[in-house]
Amino acid sequence: MEQKTLSADVREETRKGTTRNLRRQGRIPAVMYGHAGTASVSIDEHEFGQKFKRITENAIVKLEFGGTSHDVLVKDFQEDVLTGRIIHIDFFEIESGKVLRTNVPVHLIGNPQGVREGGLLEQRLHELEVECLPKDIPEQVGVDVTALLVGDAIHVGDLPSLEGVRVLNTPDQIIVAVTHPNEEV
Repeated sequence: MEQKTLSADVREETRKGTTRNLRRQGRIPAVMYGHAGTASVSIDEHEFGQKFKRITENAIVKLEFGGTSHDVLVKDFQEDVLTGRIIHIDFFEIESGKVLRTNVPVHLIGNPQGVREGGLLEQRLHELEVECLPKDIPEQVGVDVTALLVGDAIHVGDLPSLEGVRVLNTPDQIIVAVTHPNEEV
């Protein structure tokens, strides 16, 4: 997976008025939670938008500020519902040799046989919670659904094991199912 680099500036003031001024200047206020403490930073909104078309929890980002660089994950973000702009980001600093928990998106591959016969495809689980080393984080988990017939389902326990990755979801949890369409009377 390609690692992205973001440059940040350290923020001394964290009051509401100061963060509002940062947003007007085209910067996103952010906080990095790390093993050595927390750091308040701000990121250029344009640079963030260019590098991140979609924000995921499993992308390792190299955050550079104050002459040092930190490997972080995006743990949470706040978005303005009217404008779609990111207004705050929470980063979590990772340690290279320490196991971490994160969510990985599930990607469906193929067109199920049961859908071609009139069934409906229901994806019930869109993310898997995994535990692994930072270097082993998968970009996504692919699930082949081409052999599913009407009434069939794929559970978490049916997935092939990934090298160095432990899935924390229960094995009987349904990822995707092909169901009968409901008829109206």
